[in-house]
Amino acid sequence: MARPVSVTKERILSAALDLVRSGGPSLLTARNLCARLGCGASAIFSSFGSIQGVRNAVREEARKLYRKRVGEGFSLNPPFKGFGIALIWFAMDEPQLLFSMIMESKMPPTSYKEYIDAYVGFKAESLSAIAETFGLQENDAELLYYQLVLVTLGLASTCTCGRSRLSIPQVSEILGKNVRAFLMVIHAGNDAREGFVPNAGEGPAGELDSYVIMQALVGQNHLLQGLRAKPRYIQDEEWAELERMLRNSSDFRPESLRETHHDLTKGDIRIYILSHLQFSVSEQAILLGISPASVTKARQRLKAKLL
Repeated sequence: MARPVSVTKERILSAALDLVRSGGPSLLTARNLCARLGCGASAIFSSFGSIQGVRNAVREEARKLYRKRVGEGFSLNPPFKGFGIALIWFAMDEPQLLFSMIMESKMPPTSYKEYIDAYVGFKAESLSAIAETFGLQENDAELLYYQLVLVTLGLASTCTCGRSRLSIPQVSEILGKNVRAFLMVIHAGNDAREGFVPNAGEGPAGELDSYVIMQALVGQNHLLQGLRAKPRYIQDEEWAELERMLRNSSDFRPESLRETHHDLTKGDIRIYILSHLQFSVSEQAILLGISPASVTKARQRLKAKLL
């Protein structure tokens, strides 16, 4: 009779990682883990204490793997571009680990720099590589670092959401062009840079920043993507999700608005959110369940309050 295979801590962690890789953190339950291992829950809890203990161990293991694989990018030439390529490559191979475990943000960061510092990392290594390769120091090196990380995260998301499976040579070409473009702007100096920056109000709906935010968020969030593709009435509980997205991607703070404009209503805030996300009047009418004429009047009242 064959001896039963012992359920070691390493086996549990490996099985837990496979569950997350196959369908995300929601699959990592005690029931699913026991079924995969062919054991009882006591074997898992004796090693990790609880299923949350398993999740914490998976998150830590994912971060170790991320640090190792992405860090190896600095061995490429040029090192900073190699870091970007390695990050995107990791995203292609481990999308669930990267976006659902490593870069999951439970507390909304106050800025994109805070998010990058907390979840992307490698800032010191990147600044050193930038200084050595491009001769940039301090503020200019930091500017290039943050801008290229934002480009890299966008490419990583594009490559993993099923819209465009870029090859590594294509990724390398895109990153190279962005590096050269940013270097040209950095070396141009402040006065010359103004010629490349559009004035406010040049976006399709009046605000360039809001338009850019909208285009970025549509591909990142299932709720917003669905509302954009097929507008429908927004349920009360869904407004919190839209507000959270704006908090994470802009300076939007409804509490700050209410502090400076005490007469704002819940309806005003909702009109503000939808306008900020660049929904048209007709789309807002469907999303709010009112007529287009009512939306127009509500927008006019809101504009008067905010003056």
